[in-house]
Amino acid sequence: METITKTKLNSNAQAVLHIVLEAHNHPTALEIYEAVKTVRPNMGLASVYRILHSLAEQGYIREIGRDEEGNRYDGNTSRHDHAVCTNCGALLDVPVDVHVPADALEQAARAAGIELGSYEVRLYGLCPSCATRTE
Repeated sequence: METITKTKLNSNAQAVLHIVLEAHNHPTALEIYEAVKTVRPNMGLASVYRILHSLAEQGYIREIGRDEEGNRYDGNTSRHDHAVCTNCGALLDVPVDVHVPADALEQAARAAGIELGSYEVRLYGLCPSCATRTE
Protein backbone atom coordinates (compact mmCIF):
# COMPACT_ATOMS: atom_id res chain seq x y z
CA MET A 1 0.00 0.00 0.00
CA GLU A 2 1.22 3.50 -0.86
CA THR A 3 2.44 5.77 1.96
CA ILE A 4 0.85 9.22 1.95
CA THR A 5 2.97 12.14 3.09
CA LYS A 6 0.96 14.94 4.64
CA THR A 7 2.46 18.40 4.36
CA LYS A 8 1.91 21.36 6.64
CA LEU A 9 -1.19 23.27 5.53
CA ASN A 10 -1.34 27.01 4.90
CA SER A 11 -4.24 29.04 6.28
CA ASN A 12 -6.35 28.71 3.10
CA ALA A 13 -5.96 24.93 3.09
CA GLN A 14 -6.74 24.80 6.81
CA ALA A 15 -9.94 26.78 6.21
CA VAL A 16 -11.06 24.43 3.42
CA LEU A 17 -10.17 21.36 5.49
CA HIS A 18 -12.13 22.72 8.46
CA ILE A 19 -15.24 23.19 6.28
CA VAL A 20 -15.03 19.61 4.97
CA LEU A 21 -14.39 18.10 8.40
CA GLU A 22 -17.33 19.97 9.95
CA ALA A 23 -19.75 19.15 7.12
CA HIS A 24 -21.91 16.08 7.44
CA ASN A 25 -23.48 16.30 4.00
CA HIS A 26 -20.51 15.40 1.77
CA PRO A 27 -20.35 18.88 0.21
CA THR A 28 -19.46 19.71 -3.38
CA ALA A 29 -16.59 22.05 -4.23
CA LEU A 30 -19.09 24.84 -4.88
CA GLU A 31 -20.74 24.32 -1.46
CA ILE A 32 -17.31 24.36 0.18
CA TYR A 33 -16.41 27.53 -1.72
CA GLU A 34 -19.63 29.24 -0.55
CA ALA A 35 -18.89 28.28 3.07
CA VAL A 36 -15.20 29.21 2.97
CA LYS A 37 -15.99 32.64 1.46
CA THR A 38 -17.46 33.68 4.81
CA VAL A 39 -14.10 33.23 6.54
CA ARG A 40 -11.69 33.76 3.61
CA PRO A 41 -13.53 36.23 1.30
CA ASN A 42 -10.56 36.67 -1.07
CA MET A 43 -10.19 32.96 -1.86
CA GLY A 44 -11.26 32.09 -5.38
CA LEU A 45 -13.12 29.04 -6.62
CA ALA A 46 -10.06 27.80 -8.55
CA SER A 47 -8.05 27.88 -5.31
CA VAL A 48 -10.71 25.82 -3.55
CA TYR A 49 -10.61 23.20 -6.33
CA ARG A 50 -6.81 23.08 -6.18
CA ILE A 51 -6.79 22.81 -2.38
CA LEU A 52 -9.44 20.07 -2.38
CA HIS A 53 -7.42 18.07 -4.90
CA SER A 54 -4.28 18.47 -2.80
CA LEU A 55 -6.05 17.57 0.46
CA ALA A 56 -7.44 14.41 -1.15
CA GLU A 57 -4.04 13.45 -2.60
CA GLN A 58 -2.46 13.85 0.84
CA GLY A 59 -5.15 11.78 2.55
CA TYR A 60 -6.69 14.54 4.66
CA ILE A 61 -10.09 14.04 2.96
CA ARG A 62 -11.71 11.65 0.48
CA GLU A 63 -13.03 12.62 -2.90
CA ILE A 64 -16.25 10.75 -3.52
CA GLY A 65 -17.43 10.03 -7.06
CA ARG A 66 -19.26 12.54 -9.16
CA ASP A 67 -22.97 13.18 -9.19
CA GLU A 68 -24.90 15.79 -11.18
CA GLU A 69 -23.47 18.54 -8.95
CA GLY A 70 -19.83 17.42 -9.23
CA ASN A 71 -17.43 15.62 -6.92
CA ARG A 72 -18.34 15.41 -3.28
CA TYR A 73 -15.86 15.45 -0.41
CA ASP A 74 -15.78 13.51 2.84
CA GLY A 75 -13.79 14.26 5.97
CA ASN A 76 -14.13 10.64 7.08
CA THR A 77 -11.17 8.96 5.37
CA SER A 78 -11.72 5.51 6.85
CA ARG A 79 -13.33 2.87 4.65
CA HIS A 80 -17.10 3.20 4.85
CA ASP A 81 -20.12 2.92 2.62
CA HIS A 82 -22.75 5.40 1.49
CA ALA A 83 -26.47 5.58 0.83
CA VAL A 84 -27.89 7.84 -1.88
CA CYS A 85 -31.41 9.25 -1.81
CA THR A 86 -32.98 8.67 -5.21
CA ASN A 87 -35.29 11.64 -4.70
CA CYS A 88 -33.22 14.53 -3.28
CA GLY A 89 -29.71 13.21 -3.97
CA ALA A 90 -28.57 13.27 -0.32
CA LEU A 91 -25.38 11.28 0.25
CA LEU A 92 -25.36 9.64 3.69
CA ASP A 93 -22.80 7.58 5.57
CA VAL A 94 -23.91 4.01 6.27
CA PRO A 95 -23.31 3.64 10.02
CA VAL A 96 -22.60 -0.12 9.90
CA ASP A 97 -19.91 -2.13 8.13
CA VAL A 98 -21.14 -3.78 4.95
CA HIS A 99 -19.09 -6.93 4.41
CA VAL A 100 -18.58 -8.21 0.89
CA PRO A 101 -16.67 -11.48 0.51
CA ALA A 102 -13.16 -10.94 -0.87
CA ASP A 103 -13.66 -13.56 -3.59
CA ALA A 104 -16.79 -11.75 -4.82
CA LEU A 105 -14.87 -8.47 -4.95
CA GLU A 106 -11.96 -10.07 -6.84
CA GLN A 107 -14.34 -11.76 -9.29
CA ALA A 108 -16.15 -8.46 -9.94
CA ALA A 109 -12.83 -6.64 -10.41
CA ARG A 110 -11.57 -9.27 -12.87
CA ALA A 111 -14.85 -9.08 -14.80
CA ALA A 112 -14.43 -5.29 -15.04
CA GLY A 113 -10.81 -5.70 -16.09
CA ILE A 114 -9.33 -3.83 -13.12
CA GLU A 115 -6.93 -4.62 -10.32
CA LEU A 116 -8.90 -4.12 -7.11
CA GLY A 117 -7.56 -1.33 -4.90
CA SER A 118 -10.55 -0.62 -2.68
CA TYR A 119 -14.30 -0.76 -2.79
CA GLU A 120 -17.38 1.07 -1.59
CA VAL A 121 -20.96 -0.14 -1.37
CA ARG A 122 -23.67 2.33 -2.37
CA LEU A 123 -27.25 1.81 -1.28
CA TYR A 124 -30.04 3.60 -3.15
CA GLY A 125 -33.46 4.50 -1.80
CA LEU A 126 -35.37 7.29 -0.06
CA CYS A 127 -33.79 9.21 2.82
CA PRO A 128 -35.92 9.61 5.98
CA SER A 129 -37.04 13.11 4.98
CA CYS A 130 -38.17 12.09 1.49
CA ALA A 131 -39.75 8.86 2.76
CA THR A 132 -42.01 10.77 5.17
CA ARG A 133 -43.11 13.14 2.37
CA THR A 134 -44.30 10.23 0.21
CA GLU A 135 -46.44 8.65 2.95
